[in-house]
Amino acid sequence: MAEERAGSTAPESAPAAPAAPAAPVAPAAPAEQGPLQADTTDSASEGYYSDADSDLTSLASSVTNYVYENGRRYHAYRAGKYVLPNDETEKDRLDLVHHLFTLVLRGALHLAPIKNPQTVLDMGTGTGIWALDMADLYPSATVIGNDLSPIQPQFIAQNTQFVVEDFEEEWAYPENKFDYIHGRTLLGAVKDWPDLFAQAYKHLKPGGYLEMQEGAVWAWSDDGSLKDDSPIMTFLSLLGSESEKMGRPMNVIDKLETWMKEAGFVDVELKVFKVPWSPWPKDRHLKEVGKFQFANMMQSIDSYGLALLTRSAGYSEQEAKIFLAVVRNQIRSKALHCYNKIYCVYGRKPEKPTESEKE
Repeated sequence: MAEERAGSTAPESAPAAPAAPAAPVAPAAPAEQGPLQADTTDSASEGYYSDADSDLTSLASSVTNYVYENGRRYHAYRAGKYVLPNDETEKDRLDLVHHLFTLVLRGALHLAPIKNPQTVLDMGTGTGIWALDMADLYPSATVIGNDLSPIQPQFIAQNTQFVVEDFEEEWAYPENKFDYIHGRTLLGAVKDWPDLFAQAYKHLKPGGYLEMQEGAVWAWSDDGSLKDDSPIMTFLSLLGSESEKMGRPMNVIDKLETWMKEAGFVDVELKVFKVPWSPWPKDRHLKEVGKFQFANMMQSIDSYGLALLTRSAGYSEQEAKIFLAVVRNQIRSKALHCYNKIYCVYGRKPEKPTESEKE
């Protein structure tokens, strides 16, 4: 998510989209690495600027009767709470996002300094790919993944469990149960983050860790190639304002560290990584990251935008699809050197109860 930019305006026959709101303030960022340098000599990545291809396993029919909108499939259980689809296209994208995160983290599934955890919870597990990899990494652990959608594989390792449940409701698990609780790409899926962190705190064992890995729903450029009035920034501003209006804001990534501390966690650490939107950087590792992020962005524009624009922003399906095509067209521009950021925040539940917990 350049004064000159490919496809920066809609075709003359396109219906007029509702006016975009004023851009919200970009997430505040802690100190991080310096400006990214664009590779002006590479021609090998030309192809990446073309369009990308567009028992607990038995579940009740009320869960698997999906909802269909704008040609995409959405969850039926607690319908409407989550704006991203759950169809095959989205499942493929979620697996790509898993690879992207592990690439950014150089193969790590977590940054919290956990040692041989025996009970792990993955909130909003999606396709379950992180949970399955975690179960493989720690074969003596029991890894539970929950989600509103039953889109996880049926044939799984014996130490993995998938459950259809809403992590925003009161948890049915015993207190002090988990050694490690993980959540990833949940921005826009949570109404009350402090309450979610309080639940995680209550259900972690003393000494256990909570870790959130989130991608900022925003974009930056160090060379000024991303303009404030560009289609990308208009789109991201709409995501921010409409998700706020629907009660599950996306632009809260810079508050996660504070909320974790306020929930009682100690030794809270925040690490931030720049993620280029295409393979434009000189750095070889970031160039590889950019290849996968480009493929992700070509898909995620529709995943994040369709439901919010049509449910909340007043767009028709046709208007939304035309506008999102314009956004994708700008992302393809080789003159654009933009990136977003991945925030990894983790904290530890104290070994001894605090004074407030004793009362």
